[in-house]
Order: sequence, then structure tokens, then C-alpha cells
Amino acid sequence: MYNNKKISTALMLIMMTSVLAGCVGGSTDVDVDTSLVDLQPASANDCPEGGILIHIGIDDNENGNLDTAERTETHAVCNGADGEDGERGFRGLTGASGEDGSNGANGDSGLPGEKGEQGETGETGSTGPVGTTGADGTPGADGQDLVHCLAGDGAANVHSMVEYCPDSTTILSQGYSHTWSLVGSFHSAPIGCDMGEDECEGYAEVPAYDVVSQRAFVVNAEDSSVDIIDMSTPSMPTLHYRLVISNGEPNSVAVSSNGLVGVAVAVDPKQDNGLAMFFDTDGTLVGSIVAGALPDMITFTNDGTKALVANEGEPDDDYVVDPVGSVTVIDVSDTTSLTATQVGFTSFNSQMATLEANGVRIFGPGATVAQDLEPEYIAVAGDDSTATIVMQENNAVATLDLSTNTITGIHALGFKDYSTLSLDLSDRDGGVNFQSWDNVKGMYQPDAMTSFVASDGITYYVSANEGDARDYDGYSEEERADDLSLDATSFPNGVSDADLGRLKTTTADDCGDTDGDGDIDFICSYGARSFSIWKYDSNGDFVQVWDSGDEVEHLMAVNDQWLNSYTGSRNDDKGSEPEGVITGEFAGKTLAFVALERSGGVMIYDVTNPAYPFFVQYVYMHGHVSPEAMAFVSGADSPNGAPMLIVANEVSGTVAVLQPLI
Repeated sequence: MYNNKKISTALMLIMMTSVLAGCVGGSTDVDVDTSLVDLQPASANDCPEGGILIHIGIDDNENGNLDTAERTETHAVCNGADGEDGERGFRGLTGASGEDGSNGANGDSGLPGEKGEQGETGETGSTGPVGTTGADGTPGADGQDLVHCLAGDGAANVHSMVEYCPDSTTILSQGYSHTWSLVGSFHSAPIGCDMGEDECEGYAEVPAYDVVSQRAFVVNAEDSSVDIIDMSTPSMPTLHYRLVISNGEPNSVAVSSNGLVGVAVAVDPKQDNGLAMFFDTDGTLVGSIVAGALPDMITFTNDGTKALVANEGEPDDDYVVDPVGSVTVIDVSDTTSLTATQVGFTSFNSQMATLEANGVRIFGPGATVAQDLEPEYIAVAGDDSTATIVMQENNAVATLDLSTNTITGIHALGFKDYSTLSLDLSDRDGGVNFQSWDNVKGMYQPDAMTSFVASDGITYYVSANEGDARDYDGYSEEERADDLSLDATSFPNGVSDADLGRLKTTTADDCGDTDGDGDIDFICSYGARSFSIWKYDSNGDFVQVWDSGDEVEHLMAVNDQWLNSYTGSRNDDKGSEPEGVITGEFAGKTLAFVALERSGGVMIYDVTNPAYPFFVQYVYMHGHVSPEAMAFVSGADSPNGAPMLIVANEVSGTVAVLQPLI
């Protein structure tokens, strides 16, 4: 670890806006206030050790850059002196080409109109010498009957039922009193981009929410922007402001309890140090500070005094330049004088053999421990004393002491044994075929992780066990199971495409060769096709409290058919791929929301008792494809008094809003 404090000049600016016709949120053009933050390399005169110049202004000629005449503010964010260079890794073998992606789902149809009211009956004429009958009332206008949701039986092992609705398909736990339903949506992608198609990808990735302004902040990677969305009416989200970061890539956004908006920004090349940038809720830049290589996730402590950035430090495609992974801890208690501590893993370089023996995956070509560890996500303890750092490819987490800003431990997450579960691991078996699998294990490899404090006062951590492989031009660890040299005792019948043959696996770090004889005794697969709950025990070890087992996979199948046909095509990879996870309080319960990147939709579990969670609901939203991340808003903080789940869907480029209905 090294400390390198930098004080950035306060960048308090008057709000700069312009009117720019944009294509967002619907089928008509709207006026969008837009400003441009342009990142450029700093000269030696501005920053002797290198750094970034931040130009701010209005892109009047709309060429995507700020010309000199368009700049109203320029500030330098400089690097500190460089440390010693790490060892260069050797060039590995070229990885196999990936398969073509499937076409996205078609957009959903609009709801039919409501049934018209019946016309009033005319009054009867008064009696006279020759009484006349009053005129008939005018008939009501014709309407259409409302289409109600149809119901069917769901997975028997969780006692569920299915609701088939026009905009969503929902699997419900029988007897639960509330149904989380799609109440509003926002289309971040431009007009002409069909929902569900690949060309929409990247327009909505990570959301955050501010209580006071009632605005959502959504990372739009395709436009290199943070879209600020007015959520004051949850059923009708509208774009309030677009903050474009030119020549930088916003990867993550978070909002502190004090209303400070933090954005993790990578630069090109991504092996260079990126930035942590801070704005107010109107989009005015407050300050910036240097982070590590490839800032991939940002979050705040619960008290709002610190921002934490996970710097993944990925290698280049040739696997020649491999920067160290790190965590940037930023004191934001005084935004006029930001200070940062860069927390690294160099002190663990001498412990490589011990870490590997304990199950931490360290296998990059020629990499040190510090280079190989790639921080992906951060979850903060309820009392702000520690943070848990997820390192997905390494199948491990690290513990960060926030009082000393040091890494105090690295913990391997281990394997999940599939022999006692029922899973479908083939995309060539003709349908839904669940069975148990001897000598097949999954590495947990979480992507997202969140935390909550249970009634016992202990902080618990919830992980979405997506799985991930290193697959670069210069090195790839991926192999198919039928290409492995399998132990004849463990696999007496071998494998075929109809069972395990196409399962993606790895032999990196001799994974699966338990006796060291060169053949594979058990197959190492990516991810655990589940979500898990963890805690620190009395010895400081990170231990599993509960795992969803095979329940996620079974909930994807209804009447022996995949709810989303794309699920079956991913069985040989990582299944439904639990990607994002968030927790929230509602009706006296703690709920965990798990986003499924490949199968689509969001799963909801009651985790009030962390040792005995149970399924509540799975909602699959038609046209909202590949949920990436979520933000939970409590009822007390929601504009209409009902809790709100904001879901960013990466492939469809949409933001979905869910709320509970009775």
C-alpha cells in the first residue's frame, strides 16, 4: 500500500446549460440541458508527473469536443511521482473467439384502452292529453375490455404461481401480500433504437438516487454521460440534464447521504490512472482526484464522509501491460480540499504461494499478486469500520480497514459442489434437463456485493455469483470440458455436448487436478448460478451463511420450458448470471433484489433472517433486457411514499421502475 494525498482545487462553477435537441424517453424529441466535461492529457508544464486537464464548457458546434473558444473553465488534476515499475508479464496464447450473440427480444405492445362508460338513459316525457315518451339517452362510446393477467402454476419446490401480464411475467410465492410491478420506464437509447437490440447496448448501466432532488443518476456508457433523470413522478421518469464526459468513460455512479454525486471515470488507455469526479445534484463539478487504473465502481460510506473506488487494473488485450489493482479512499468531508489514499496489494507479493494454497486464484502470466488482484466491487460495513473488496476473477474478497486504510486480509471464496444440486449445464440437450453432476464445481466469483445489518446487529454481505473468465488476445484461460484431459475414474463415460462437453471451464492454476497427475479430477466452472449471504466470524474469516443453491435455475423454467429462451443457450457458460444485488427495507422486512443479466428480470428474496431466506417474487420485464445494476429507494425517501426499485438494463438501454402493489 502507498499513500499519495493530493489536494484538488475547488471547482465550484456556475451551472452551465444549453438547449440541445435529444432523443430520449419516448417517441418525440425533447429539449435537454447538456454540458461537456472534456478530459485531455496534461502537459509537463501543467503536471510534471503527468495528469489530466479538465476543460468545461458548451459544445456549441456539436462536434463532440470543446474547442478553445468553447472552454469556460480549465483545471489540472496531477499525478504524484510514479513508483517502481512492476514485472512485465509474458505473452500468452491467443484465446478462442467468442460465439455470436443472440438477437434481443422484441418490444412489447401497448395496453388496450379501458372500457367506455355506458350512456345515461333519457328522461320519460310528462303525461298530457297525448303523452309523449322522452328521448333516449346517448349511448356511451365503445371501449375495450381490460386485459387481466393470466395465472398459472410455477415451480413446485418454492410453492409459486405465475402471472402472465402484457408488460411482464411474474413468478410469485403463494401467500405473499405484495407484488412488485413495473410502474414506469425511461428509454435512454436514442429514437430509432429498438428495445432489446444490440445497438441499444450501453445506454443504461448503473443507477443511483438522490432523496432531496428526487433525481436518478444513470451511467450512459454509450454517450459517455451521466443522465440525470427526474423521478418526482415514478410512473413518468423524464430526462432533466445530461452530463457528458468527453474522452473519458464513466463506469459507475453513487450518491452520498449528503447529496454528493461521485462518478468513477476511466481514461484511454484504461491501464492509465483514471479519475474520481464529484458533482452536485445539478451537475456542477465540485472536485476531481486521481484514482487508480480502470476505476470500475464507486461507493460512499454510510456517513457520507468517504468515497471508495475499486480500481480493477485490467491488463491490455496483449496481456503485456498489467497495472496493479487498487482501492482509492477519498476524504470528501471537505469538498474544497479532497484528499486520497491509494490502497494497494504490494505487501502481499511475497505471500503468493500461501494465498494460492488457500484458494485465491493468482494466475495471470508473469503477474505479481498486486497485478493479478482486480478489485471489482465494494460493500461497506454497517458501522463504516471496514469495507469488503470483491475480486471476481480471483474468486476472493479482501478486507479494508477504514480507520487505517490498509488491507488486513484476503479471503478465498472456494467452490460450490454441484453433486447435491439439480442443474442444466448444456445448451445442446434440446430443452430443460435438470440433473445432479458429480465432480463438477462452480467458483463463486461474485460481481456485485451489498451489505445489510440484521436484527442481531451483525453486518451481512450478499453476493451475486455471476462468474467471469480472463479471455484476452494475449492470454485466455477458457476451455470447453470436452477439450480437457479427464480422469477416467472421475469421468468413466467421458463427456458429450448433451451433458458436460460444452461447459466452459479452466485449468488455470491447475484447477481441478487434485492429485497433481496432469488430468482433471473435477471440472472447475465459472460462477455459482446463485446468490449467497456471508459474514465475518469471530476469527475474522469471511464465511458463507447461506446460498440459494439451484433455486435460481429452477425458477427460470415454467412448465418444462425456459421462461426466457435465451437462458437455455447460456447453460454451457454461467447460466442466468446473477449480476447485480441490492437490499432494502419494506413492510418490516429486509428484501434482497438480485438482477439476472442473461435470463433477465429481478429476483426478490426475504433475507430478514440471513440464515433462512425465502423466495418472494421473480419479475421478468418484457423489453427490458440484461439488468446490470439497481438502486433501492425506501418508502420514506420515495416521491410517492412507496418504495422504488430503479433498474438499469444494459442491452435494451432502458431504466425500469418497480414498486410494490397490493
